[in-house]
Order: sequence, then C-alpha cells, then structure tokens
Amino acid sequence: MAPLVKGRLWPWLNSIRAHMILLALGTIAAITAINIIAINIDYGPSSSPVSLYEMTRIVRGLEIVQIPPKLIERGRVAQAPASEGSAERVISRLLAARLALPERDVRVRLQSDRYRPQVIVDEARIYADEGAANPALLGGFTIYIRQTDGAWHTHSRIVDYWQARSVRFWRYATYYLGILIVLPLAMLFSARFNRPVQAFAASADRIGAGRYDRPVPVAGPTEIRQAAVALNDMQERIAHLVRERTALVGAIAHDLRTPLSNLRFRIANADAETRASAEAEIRHMEQLIGSTLDYVDGEGRPLIAEPLDLGSLLQTLADDCRDRGANVAFVPTQKLTVRGDIIRLRRLFGNLMENALKFGSRVDLTYDRDGDAVVVDFVDDGPGMAEEDLPRAFDPFFRGERSRNRSTGGIGLGLAIAESAARAHEGSIELSNVPGGFRARVRLPIGAATATAM
Repeated sequence: MAPLVKGRLWPWLNSIRAHMILLALGTIAAITAINIIAINIDYGPSSSPVSLYEMTRIVRGLEIVQIPPKLIERGRVAQAPASEGSAERVISRLLAARLALPERDVRVRLQSDRYRPQVIVDEARIYADEGAANPALLGGFTIYIRQTDGAWHTHSRIVDYWQARSVRFWRYATYYLGILIVLPLAMLFSARFNRPVQAFAASADRIGAGRYDRPVPVAGPTEIRQAAVALNDMQERIAHLVRERTALVGAIAHDLRTPLSNLRFRIANADAETRASAEAEIRHMEQLIGSTLDYVDGEGRPLIAEPLDLGSLLQTLADDCRDRGANVAFVPTQKLTVRGDIIRLRRLFGNLMENALKFGSRVDLTYDRDGDAVVVDFVDDGPGMAEEDLPRAFDPFFRGERSRNRSTGGIGLGLAIAESAARAHEGSIELSNVPGGFRARVRLPIGAATATAM
C-alpha cells in the first residue's frame, strides 16, 4: 500500500486540489464539532424553567420532570418577607389560586429579577381570566406557605449564577475556539502554497533579468513542483544558449584582430590620404571589437563581490576624467561601504561617465543612500535623448540617431555593458531627460552596507 501511495496516489494527494478539499473538510469538521459542543453545553437542572403548575407540585411534595427532589430545599421560618416586585406579586396570587389558599398565606420571592419579569406580568394579565396563565421562572425562587401556627414553610430552588455565567461563557468560547482552530489550519495551508509560489516568482524575475545561477526550489504542491522543474529546465537551456552565443561572439571578435593587424601592415606603403582613411576605419573596428569583448566578458564573467568604498571609487573615476581635461563636478559627501564586483562597477560607472562626456561639456556626479539602495547620478548638459528612444537605449548596438549620431555616439554598446553590470548586482539604470541636460541614475541594493559622514 505504501508504494502505491508514494507512486500513483502521492502526486494527487500533494496537489492543490487535494489540499483545498482537505482544508474544506477540516474546516467543516471543526465547525461541526464546535457547534455540537456548544449545543450540548446546558445550564443543568438547577436552572431549568419551572412553570406555575410545577411550583404547585413542589409545594404538594410531588416530583416534577425538570428538577430532581434533591435540588429543592425545604425549611421553616418564623416570618416571610413580603413579595416586592410586580412579577413576585403576580406569581404569589396565581399560586395561591392554584393551591386554593388565601393570597395572604402565599408569598414568592425571586432570587433574581433578571429573568422575564415583564413577560410574567403580561402573561398573567392576558391569560388569567381564562385560567390558562402558567408562567415559568428561569432563575432561583423561594415559596413561602403560612401554616396554622403562623410559621412559614419554605420551598426553594437555589441557582448558582456563577455556574450559569460560566456555562454561558463556555458556549461563546467554543465559537472563538473554532476560529482559533480553523485560522491556523488555513494559515498552514496558505504558507505551504505561498512559500513555493514566492520562490517561483523570484526565480522567474531573476531569469527575466538574465541571472541563471540559482534554480527554483522544487517544493510545495505537485503542480508547483512540476512548474519548478519545467522552469529549471528552461533556465538551463537559456543559460546554455547564452553561453554559446557569448562564446561565439567573443571568438569572432577576438579572431578579427588578426586581419586588422594585417590590414594595418599592408597600408603602410599607401599614400597619406588613403592610409589615414583606412587607419580611421581600423581604429573604429578595433573599438567595436574591444567593446564587444567587454560586453561578452560582462555577460559570461561570474560576479566576485567584496566590500568597496563607493565614494573612493567615484572619486578615482572623477580624478581620471579631470586629468584628461574633462569638466567633472564631484564632491564626496559620505562614506558608503557596499558589496560589489570592482571590475564590473568600474566598467558600469566608467561607461556612464564616458557616455555623458560625449554629449555634454560638463558632468555632475553625485551619490546618496536611499533606503536599502545606493543612488548614483550622472547629469550632463548635453542635448538629451528622444523620448521614443529611451526604452531601446540599452539594446546592444543601438544608437539614438536623432540627437546622438554615429560620429559622436560610439558603437552602441556602452549602455548595454553598463546595464549588464547593474543587473549582475541586482540593480538598475534609469535614463531620463532633465531640464538642461540628461541624467543616468544607477540604483544598486546595498543590503548590509554601512554609511558614515565624511
């Protein structure tokens, strides 16, 4: 039987449908059990309703169905208190009529006037003329009957109101107990579904961002396990295709360097005009090959994270640009320690700086902490980019021809390389036109990074 459960039945028993059926059955069973308990909790015979007819039998020493004789206390007192409330007076008068005694010789005192006093009065007023008035008492009471010697015989039903309140409390408590049983059960099933789905969604986001290093955990109900296995297989195939594409592009770019060297050698004896034109094309092709190899390296190289001083990294970048005569404004404001790959971060910030300097005469470089992220802004005073080109700005080899043409726009891999480096750090780059220029904003998560004032 065990192999059958593990073999054929287990996938169904572990499915979402089976879990929902089990949750529904468990909820129904819990609610039914709670209702049965609540219905069967009774106040007991000490507080059962006693009618006027049954009070007559009590006085005559006869048994009644609702209350055993042992729960009726009998005694003798010298003086009986007068009936005070309207309900007490009505009961006294009706009981005297049933016992064929004078009204002055019968008195009834109620242990509590909380139970149906007005109902008793109304029933006596409506039914007394027909002789059908038979009101019932819910609480405790004492009946006083005067004897010929002037003493009073007593017949008392004493109710423990604390016990009644306790029973009432437990009746309500059973319903709250049902909620406390059903709610954790629902939360347990919800957590069993939620954790695998969240892991599945996070893995799908990583795959969409181009990170294939972590497979989806194969856990949870059968349907989610099947989807996780399928997603892992797809992730592996995509990673394999990306590796093949990257290796192919890298090999082609690397092999192109040899014919370029041969071309440079062959044009050495050409006339000056031809040689200058050919060398310009060769330099452009070498730049293309170098950028392509950088892009391939960024796609295929594993991330090596280490603590880095972000301010020092940006300061070095700004100083290098100033040494080349660039107008870069940068003032470190705080010490931010982050974890990242120094090679990829240098490539990320360097490409954005070069891109800004190509189209503007001045670059303002700033950085700050924003919650759990670091924000680095590169703002230039250039012409900006057409709004319709912004969504495609990170596509490899894309150039915005309207305002950033081929002569000034490079080969179109700088932003793609920067965006790949940002994704590798689980960050992002936002491009936007701002008044008087263009802004590239890098947002990187910093996790347990620390910040101190400088």
